[in-house]
Amino acid sequence: MHDNRTIKRKYHIIFWISYFTFNVIRWGSYFDDYWYSLKSNLVEFFLHILLVYANIYFFIPFFLVPKKYSKYVCLILISLFANYLARTGLNYLLVTKNMWPEAEGVKDPFTFNHVIAVTLGELYVLALATAIKLTVDWINQKTRIDKLKKEHLEGELNFLKAQIQPHFFFNTLNNLYSLTLEKSKKASDVVLKLSDIMQYVIYDIKDPEISLLNEINYIQNYIDL
Repeated sequence: MHDNRTIKRKYHIIFWISYFTFNVIRWGSYFDDYWYSLKSNLVEFFLHILLVYANIYFFIPFFLVPKKYSKYVCLILISLFANYLARTGLNYLLVTKNMWPEAEGVKDPFTFNHVIAVTLGELYVLALATAIKLTVDWINQKTRIDKLKKEHLEGELNFLKAQIQPHFFFNTLNNLYSLTLEKSKKASDVVLKLSDIMQYVIYDIKDPEISLLNEINYIQNYIDL
């Protein structure tokens, strides 16, 4: 469990480092100002993380998965708008007074178009993180279901073996007794096959990686007897 959490944490760290680096390079190249891009992304980075993890660990499990779609959409919209206010406010206070450098000549950047432009940027990372979360959850759920099915089938198989084996051994011993009374040459073959079957049932079957050859020999001996 501890190892799984460590691996999961590493994937999260790799994702956020990659995302941060990509954004710094992307906007630094766009504005031809990497220092501005670095400062802006540092300010916005923790807001991205807060929004994404609120969605992954709260909105999705408590609203999206239970199919409370209207509440989920409302929470996402409210969170995006709150994120917009925090992002623009922090950028204005800590980075630059020019809040919308992409829109040259716009005197008042705090317009509906500015809200849409900023929010779309947040939606990209939010959609990506949501897709990853839902995909991982689906894979984990499928793995758990497959494991439960396998355990259920193994349980049924072991139960059937437990029911069959006592009757099988008693019948075989009775046949062996009859053969020994008749002094039949088949008695030695029966003893040998019965010995192989007992070894398989007592020892070999416990091995999770039992060979196909052993399985075939067991079935063949069972049929012969």
